[in-house]
Amino acid sequence: MADKSPLETVGDLYEEHYRYLRNFLISLTKNNETADDIIQELFSRILTNPESVLNVSYSKSWLIKGAKNTLLDHYKKKRPVLLEDERLIEQMLIDTNTPEASLFVSEQLEAVLGKLSDTDKAIILAKEYYGYDYKEISDLLDIPVPTLKSKVFRMRKKLIQERSKEHDGA
Repeated sequence: MADKSPLETVGDLYEEHYRYLRNFLISLTKNNETADDIIQELFSRILTNPESVLNVSYSKSWLIKGAKNTLLDHYKKKRPVLLEDERLIEQMLIDTNTPEASLFVSEQLEAVLGKLSDTDKAIILAKEYYGYDYKEISDLLDIPVPTLKSKVFRMRKKLIQERSKEHDGA
């Protein structure tokens, strides 16, 4: 690699890992176009500082981490649409094939979310599923941060109570 320019190295990385990255992103997004957009965005970012690839020891894991971060940024940019689309919220609860879903979705959670208002669903999904901070949610939904913290606390408490009811009844 020492005899190659950084741009040639980026090109080689793209050719070598494109298929793997695309399959990885399709498994997360379930959408070919979104996966292609994420890869394009990732390599656009890399091309703004092509010398950065020269310091990378494990290119595949570095690209996967970059792809995950780019995907998260992609969803954060689209958050108003995501939080307003009730069908998407329902789909997130049903789709258990994504890594996030395996951590977030359970029968108890579905039961609790089913009892929440649309605004409360949007708040808890933004906080727990997408990882937004309170300030971002506050700006998005025009709700004061202290109110959001209280709502999230109450929803978490309700989730814990539902889970303990399940365990007591089992």
